[in-house]
Amino acid sequence: MREIVKTITGKCRMCYACIRNCPVKAIKVVDGQARVVPELCIACGHCVKVCAQGAKLVEREIDKVEEFLAAGRVIACLAPSFVAEFHPAWPGQVVAALRKMGFDEVYEVAYGAHLVTLEYQKYLQEAGDRQGLISTPCPAVVNLVTRYYPRLLPQLVPVVSPMIALGRYLKTRKGPDVRLVFIGPCVAKKGEARDEEVAGAIDAVLTFLELKEMLAARQIDINLCGNSDFDNDPACLGRLYPVGGGLLRSAGIDADILANQVLVIEGREDCLNFLHAVNEGEMVPRMADMLFCKGCINGPMQENDFSPYRRRKIVADFTRQGLQNTRPQPLHLAEINLRREFHDQSVFFPRPSEADIRAILAELGKYTPEDELNCGACGYPSCREKAVAVYHGLAENRMCLPYLIAQLEKSNLHLRQELKAFQGQYGQLVGNSAVMQEVYSLIEKVAKTDATVLIRGESGTGKELVARAIHYHSRRSEAPFVSINCAALPETLLESELFGHARGAFTGAVTAKKGLFEEAHEGTIFLDEIGDISLGLQGKLLRVLQEGEFLRVGETRPTRVNVRVLAATNRDLEKAVKEGSFRPELFYRLNVITIWLPPLRERRDDIPLLARHFLEKYCQRLGKEVNGFTHEAMDALVRADWPGNVRELENVIERAVILTEGKKIELGDLPRQFRNMAAGATGWAFTRGMSFKEAVVAYETRLILQALEESQGVQARAAEILGLKRSTLNEMIKRYNIMERKNSGTNR
Repeated sequence: MREIVKTITGKCRMCYACIRNCPVKAIKVVDGQARVVPELCIACGHCVKVCAQGAKLVEREIDKVEEFLAAGRVIACLAPSFVAEFHPAWPGQVVAALRKMGFDEVYEVAYGAHLVTLEYQKYLQEAGDRQGLISTPCPAVVNLVTRYYPRLLPQLVPVVSPMIALGRYLKTRKGPDVRLVFIGPCVAKKGEARDEEVAGAIDAVLTFLELKEMLAARQIDINLCGNSDFDNDPACLGRLYPVGGGLLRSAGIDADILANQVLVIEGREDCLNFLHAVNEGEMVPRMADMLFCKGCINGPMQENDFSPYRRRKIVADFTRQGLQNTRPQPLHLAEINLRREFHDQSVFFPRPSEADIRAILAELGKYTPEDELNCGACGYPSCREKAVAVYHGLAENRMCLPYLIAQLEKSNLHLRQELKAFQGQYGQLVGNSAVMQEVYSLIEKVAKTDATVLIRGESGTGKELVARAIHYHSRRSEAPFVSINCAALPETLLESELFGHARGAFTGAVTAKKGLFEEAHEGTIFLDEIGDISLGLQGKLLRVLQEGEFLRVGETRPTRVNVRVLAATNRDLEKAVKEGSFRPELFYRLNVITIWLPPLRERRDDIPLLARHFLEKYCQRLGKEVNGFTHEAMDALVRADWPGNVRELENVIERAVILTEGKKIELGDLPRQFRNMAAGATGWAFTRGMSFKEAVVAYETRLILQALEESQGVQARAAEILGLKRSTLNEMIKRYNIMERKNSGTNR
């Protein structure tokens, strides 16, 4: 089915005004672009009127009409609402302008309306007392019934519209080779002209805007043209059709308010409410004259600034003038068929289950009715109706404005936290040891490239921190950094997380989902514990590294991405390759650059710096004031083996900050297994992270404690060992509270 209204790709700015104003929600959002669905569209044109970006474009037929004019024998069929659109120009001036353009003859569609009136009178006599009839001059109303209220098809009066009536009349009188061009304010007429039931009556449809464009191209000013008469016989009351009740007035049908048997229904809201009521059996008038746009004088392709009331008056005055000194002409319509049939054009959509709706809402964090704000920003009147549209593939779940605002705030907060955390030279990486200096040097070199990097080391050594440092020092730093632990998910879920899935790809996949590779487009993806993924998934990952493309689960068309891959593992991949559990080609693809992170026990000189770093971090988070570590506590931290590496150290410091009641972390604040590690410690490591004064005090205290231990507590002997006077030693013991510390350590 051809699109009557199209979306100009790139112009749509996701305001969803078209969805909000579309009476049947015939808009499908694809990649952020709101596109009209031809099978669902009733061609009312409201989306064109409300699109502030000008992203909606009505099908153009100017080129076709230009070809007709060049070939000759072309008749213009002018909709009766033209007098309101081109006022204050005289109607005859509009006719003259059309002749100047090259049209051989100009007919009023109002004359076709006159023919329709006569056919309505004939049909109503045939129908007798039949109830619930719906008029059919308005193609938008016809589309609404045939596509959304098929139960009401028998109620549609089987008479053609004035445009088709005039077309059939002229084709019969002038011959089938004559070209007929309808000109009016209606978008739906373009679809009606191609309807199989009436096709061939009209050869092209121009909107008033298209006509003005053609006049401007020829530099024809209507107001400077002379007067010219129409070529048709008097149209009588047919000129009233573009206003509500015009058909009834021309057919002599009494719309008595008290009787409430003949109704005039105008405007999209009233039309929808009326059809819904009739469809549900709530009311059945004898007849309803329906115009979707509150009359054709308010059609979507009208652009003058007159009020609806002034337009109505202009049409009424023009009709009154035409009735003066006009005698009805005899008509011979026996050979002209003014009847038609209507067919069911509805599209079946399965109704989602309550579980399906709840699953879609849950993706936006809407778990209870209170979470459903029903703000309408997405274009749908309620969150549930939008969820149904998502289920049918007509909407994207993330069209929810409150959700997007919450996500944006969350993202901004996360970015601010990351920026603060990584404002140092190498982010949260802490350490000045020789081995860490080598790591920093490698980070600086590889960050400037897009090379794949394999980060190796024991668990807890900070492999993700290295990956983040590489990303934030690279030219991709402003793009996303996406991280995933490959060992944390089973294979099927991991594939869906990495590559995404199509709607219906597996049970529970009620909506399509982007994978992490798409989320990381133009940025970096970090695959932690890559040594634990299955062989099947390794092959798919290899394709991304080699070709830059992948397949979503449930799709056959590949998706291309531009992503830098950083990977990490604590496994022996060389051994895994030999054992056949890891693909050698993937290993070589990943192992372009390798960064080895040493375990914490191999860089003990960094422990005091790390301890200080974590102390400040958790003091700030917990709102406590702890100024440092006692030398016994620091000595114990330095001497520990740390099988969990930096992660274990961080956990120990967090625990100590929570438990301590003093201004410094003491040995007793550490877990029990650390408390015996300070005794007998040698070397200078325990003074790292202290000020010079603290280091001197700690070292002197350690020497005094060792001397007292060697002299079994005899201070005179200890003073001799240290080469101090006994009085000096006694003064230092009191100053440093050494006996209290010694007794406290013993008691613990």
